[in-house]
Amino acid sequence: MTDRPTADAPRARVSLLGVAAAVGGTALFVFYVRRAGLGEIANDIQRLGWGFLTIVALGGLRFAARGMAWRSCVRGSHRLGPWLAFRAVVAGDTIGNVVTLLSVLVSEPAKAYFARDSEPVSRTLPALAVENLFYALSAAVVIASGGLALVFRLRTTEVRWLVGVALVVVTLIVLVAVVHAIIWKRIGVASKFFDLLERRRANGGLLSQWGGRVRRVEDHIYGLYPREPRRLARLAAWELTFHALAVLEVYVVLSLISAVTPTALDAFLLESTNRFIQVAFKVVPMRIGVDEAGTATFAELLAFGSAAGVTLAIVRKARQLVWMAVGGGFLLNQGLSVNRIIAEAETARAGDDVSGHV
Repeated sequence: MTDRPTADAPRARVSLLGVAAAVGGTALFVFYVRRAGLGEIANDIQRLGWGFLTIVALGGLRFAARGMAWRSCVRGSHRLGPWLAFRAVVAGDTIGNVVTLLSVLVSEPAKAYFARDSEPVSRTLPALAVENLFYALSAAVVIASGGLALVFRLRTTEVRWLVGVALVVVTLIVLVAVVHAIIWKRIGVASKFFDLLERRRANGGLLSQWGGRVRRVEDHIYGLYPREPRRLARLAAWELTFHALAVLEVYVVLSLISAVTPTALDAFLLESTNRFIQVAFKVVPMRIGVDEAGTATFAELLAFGSAAGVTLAIVRKARQLVWMAVGGGFLLNQGLSVNRIIAEAETARAGDDVSGHV
């Protein structure tokens, strides 16, 4: 009984923050839709037509690529088949879009829990942690490369642009290199940090509990991180496929709705912008408003017009809603409710199901 107020307080703060983000994002959405012109956006959507089915299909292939990347991180023989991994990834993404702010902390364990009947969570959840880390590194590379693509596309000589982009690119590249080196050499950065904190505070309590969890996760990641060239290449290929399909999605949409013929560089630049928005604005439900604002700004910069950018963002949301509906169907087919799988995912995240050694 005494723990309930403590547990409910963070949930209340999360809810308030989520509501504030949703309200702000909706206001931004309305502003950019009106700015771009509702008539132009409607015409663009009409031009897209049945091409939307292609966008939905590309979204499904992206889920499949993440599922295959996850399977590549499960060591040894396992029963996590491609179809099960695909359904689990779609279901987990649906859960993540529902809880928004803590999406990664809940959606990833939800994937492992979804597949629990075929493969124990103690094996699939650590593999998901490795896949997510590898995905995060690949996303950083995409964002950094997008900065270089922007300079190349604009052919600008303005010093502020060049310096700003160079700083972002260099920072991300160094970050990726450092993280990869830390994992490769098995340097316990997080463990040493918690050891230092615990030495300075005699009373362990919550700090010791979190320290133990962090050490377990760190051990799992170091143990499962692909070191064999073949496994590493396979994982990298699936992550690359995911990003390539995302670029293709942008290219297809622009080709169908815009009078300006897009290039692969244009599509890549807009996708790197979208990837940055996905990372930076997790708190905003479905990135409503911020996606439209960012995509419209860059689409206008690339001479496609703000209406094309807003339409591209709206099409992405429509595709996301379709797959959320599919994910809800997968959950129902498994006899799972959103509340139940969130509760089980939180339990798994707390370490109850992954305390064993890999």
